[in-house]
Amino acid sequence: MDTPAAIWDATLGQLQLEVTRANYDTWLRDTIALRHDDDGFVIAAPNDFAREWLSMRLRPMIARALARVLGHKVDVVFEVLREPPAPPPALLEAAEDVVPEQYRKRVMPPPALNPLQTFGTFVVGEENRLAADAAARVVEQPGAMNPLLLFGASGLGKTHLLNAIGHAGYERGLSVIYASAERFGNDYVKALSTNIDAFRARYRGAGVLLIDDIQFLEGKEKFQEEFFHTFNELQAAGHQIVVSADRAPSQLRLNEGIRSRLQSGLSADIRYPGFETRLAILRAKALRQPLRLGEDVLRMIAERCCPSVRELEGSLNRVIAYLPLIGGVATPAAVAQALSPLAATPSREAEPPSAEAIVAAVCRRTAMQARDLSGKSRSRDVTYARHMAMYVLREDGHRTVAEIGRLFGNRDHSTVLGGIQRIAGELATRAETGADLAAIRASLAPEAAAAAAARAG
Repeated sequence: MDTPAAIWDATLGQLQLEVTRANYDTWLRDTIALRHDDDGFVIAAPNDFAREWLSMRLRPMIARALARVLGHKVDVVFEVLREPPAPPPALLEAAEDVVPEQYRKRVMPPPALNPLQTFGTFVVGEENRLAADAAARVVEQPGAMNPLLLFGASGLGKTHLLNAIGHAGYERGLSVIYASAERFGNDYVKALSTNIDAFRARYRGAGVLLIDDIQFLEGKEKFQEEFFHTFNELQAAGHQIVVSADRAPSQLRLNEGIRSRLQSGLSADIRYPGFETRLAILRAKALRQPLRLGEDVLRMIAERCCPSVRELEGSLNRVIAYLPLIGGVATPAAVAQALSPLAATPSREAEPPSAEAIVAAVCRRTAMQARDLSGKSRSRDVTYARHMAMYVLREDGHRTVAEIGRLFGNRDHSTVLGGIQRIAGELATRAETGADLAAIRASLAPEAAAAAAARAG
């Protein structure tokens, strides 16, 4: 893995675990590596605005991820990707087989896809075989199986298969559009004030339309109406539609027109991977890592019964990042320690810290105010701090979900559980979350000890 492109591909795989999908799609997906030497790494952004945003907001995170992949620190430099000049008019009218490659890609630009998520990197097991086979067939025969709905819980490979379809379809010369349902909705809103005809021509002219997380359209009637008409246009033209969802079509709260059309095609579920599939996934992903792990280590990780592929990959990344800190020897004890972000959990027998102390500790660590956590802000930083506080209140403060909801502005049961589950998932996939939790618990230890002493006295 010595080429800039290979290094950057591996780094993007790690960054995808650390940022929201919207941020990844907006700022990172379209970047490429230009060059690399011992001291610096040059990354190209598609425009000046993206270059400035990456430099100002994501440079530290990118530098840390690159250092993990390379094994040493480098200076990160961002440049704007310069497109090739526009092709002469005569070339645009020529047959495709005589148009030079650099111009052909400009005429039909490649879709914004994850370069790591192809059919070649997707591990097929008993739990996802139907979905994988169906995904391959829609590339071979676009429109014959229309629509295709891939459904299952988060982190099981739905997005990977959508990207794989996109790569394969583009290589066959199809016009591919990949977008999350949120992106589709945002594009629609922008187009209402700019050029709605261009928006419709783009989405309704796709040879293959890939829409991720269709459940985002629930409750958004205008977005559903626009998608319904887009769906009808594409299906009437025999073009392929593939969507993903977190539930079966009958359980989606979409209008009857969309739901009935989704049910008319093939719905393929993806289930949680069993041990053999988890082990096969780890073997495939370990080949892309600079540090080689033995079969015993991979089995040890697989036996943890990670509920999702994303968490499984996160556990592998934790081990890869941790081992160099202790000499690079993958002993069972070292692997167990790397996979135990909750090792510092206070004893259940100890007096739990007060809710006020927990909120204060979280605020100190995240530089937030208590009023932010109970307020209505949904910014990424505030939401993360709020969810962290919910998690610590539940795990260390032993508060009920109802009590936690009341503490944060009377939030409902599902909102609290969702916040707790988010942090639990990140502890296995994001080192920064584990570090934040450890620091919060360390600051709470004196308070818990004092409470226990007071009770004993």
